Amino acid sequence: MFLEDFTKSYDSLVLFEVIFMVTLLNLITKIEDPLQEGESLVSQGFVVSAVKGENPELMVNEAIDLLGGIARFIDSGDIVLIKPNVCGGVPGKIGTFTAPQVIAAIIKLVAKKASRVIVGEADSCMYLADKMLWETGILETAHKLGAETINLSKGEMVTVKAPDAYVLREFKINRIVTECDKIVSAPVMKTHACTEVTLNLKNMFGVLPERKKSKYHPQLDHVIVDVTKIFPPNLCIVDATVGLEGDGPFKGEQIRLGLIVAGNNPVATDSFAATIMGYEPTTITHLQLASKKGIGTTDLNLIEKRGKRLEEIKTKFKRARTTTADRLLCRLSSELGYWAIHQFYELAVKEWKKIQQKRLKVSN
Repeated sequence: MFLEDFTKSYDSLVLFEVIFMVTLLNLITKIEDPLQEGESLVSQGFVVSAVKGENPELMVNEAIDLLGGIARFIDSGDIVLIKPNVCGGVPGKIGTFTAPQVIAAIIKLVAKKASRVIVGEADSCMYLADKMLWETGILETAHKLGAETINLSKGEMVTVKAPDAYVLREFKINRIVTECDKIVSAPVMKTHACTEVTLNLKNMFGVLPERKKSKYHPQLDHVIVDVTKIFPPNLCIVDATVGLEGDGPFKGEQIRLGLIVAGNNPVATDSFAATIMGYEPTTITHLQLASKKGIGTTDLNLIEKRGKRLEEIKTKFKRARTTTADRLLCRLSSELGYWAIHQFYELAVKEWKKIQQKRLKVSN
């Protein structure tokens, strides 16, 4: 009888200790992780946001607030490089380059924390960055807000080593890119004949200083990933106020979406943005390659989505007629490839000018 009572008392004591320890652990966990159910910090995973509206500044602000605010990404005193898509566009054709209003909103947000804000773009096969920054209105916008503009094809270049690269084991880059504390990628949402879409990863390819980037086209998707792995943007903001569908990145048709898409990871943000455009992210080569390198994920199930639901904003973009002609020509001769890309661009500019002239005649 005594033994039986002792055993019961002992069992009760053990049970009490177990309950006490579990309760204590739960309390510790709540203290260490103050997040409530349904909430998560940006640092705990891939997060994207989508905002629809008409005012770019309000939309950008809301998109970043949904991610946790600009302080999640920019620290006090940071030197920040904002990389828009400028030289991949046609002057005057909204939707082919990042809108100045979107850049203005980003500058204002970043300037709240940063000690120095730089808007940088490099020369391309089609255009010189200095001229394009001026023609798009981005140069004037940046300077009015106290930001600098820099042509990343000019100035001191440094060699960057990338031992884990697919192709570029080392490459030259403007020193300012290496000295910046943070990078904000700000592309415009477009289709692309060579890469299906051009978003954040393709935008980062644009930091390479060579004008004749056609030399990289034989292995374009791999090079895009190599550059992004070394210089991954800390914050991604996709201008989808007006995008480009069809034969992008130049000759396509403008498509008004009234959207801003933002995210804390370039691969996740591009995968979400590509899905909005009607693409399956896993079919886009450079996104696949980036995922394999561990830069981010293409799996939408692993991405927390805030703001507008995907079903509300998904749009089936007209696809670009994909081509590998540029890659074949570049394999034969980098000069021949450069000429072909430049010709394609010149045709797009002429076509746009004809459209504008027709519109002018109709209005008169």
